[in-house]
Amino acid sequence: MMDASLQLEPPSARTRQWWNTLALALPLVAIAVAVGLALTGNPPERLIAGSVPLTATLVGGGAALATVAIWWGIGRKLGRHHLLLDAGGLEIVTTFYRQRLALAELRLEQARIVDLDERGEFRPMLKTNGTALPGFQSGWFRLRNREKAFVARAGGRRVLFVPTTRGHALLLQPRQPRALLQRLRELAPDDARR
Repeated sequence: MMDASLQLEPPSARTRQWWNTLALALPLVAIAVAVGLALTGNPPERLIAGSVPLTATLVGGGAALATVAIWWGIGRKLGRHHLLLDAGGLEIVTTFYRQRLALAELRLEQARIVDLDERGEFRPMLKTNGTALPGFQSGWFRLRNREKAFVARAGGRRVLFVPTTRGHALLLQPRQPRALLQRLRELAPDDARR
């Protein structure tokens, strides 16, 4: 079990509200409007067994059920946002993405705590294969300095930037960035420590 202060900052309530609005409320309203318009047209669109209530229930209910299932499944993935750290390496798990790196693959001598308001070149700019909601970013991004990065961020401005030997960087938002960097340096092999 890893120290909670070294863990990634979890998605905020604001991020979850955005998710609920974008993935649940808006689609359900759109389904209700579309079914309502189709059934109140003159003449109504094709009905199942000639019944307006049956058509509304099956079409609207089926679409609503699918929307709720997708919302629930992806919403659970928002809860997958944590780090695993041991002598063998660092594993970042965030939404649909997972990165495992040996400690020797981390360029800890170049790692630093970055304030994204002051150092905008480290801010994620282009999502290449990731998840982004207001106040939340996870997966693969290009930073403003054009560097490729694996990002696990919950909207805060203070992040840990760690270059790797794999040709990309890590941009992580742990609860205490300095404590995580110190712990990584303690566990790293002697030739990687600095």
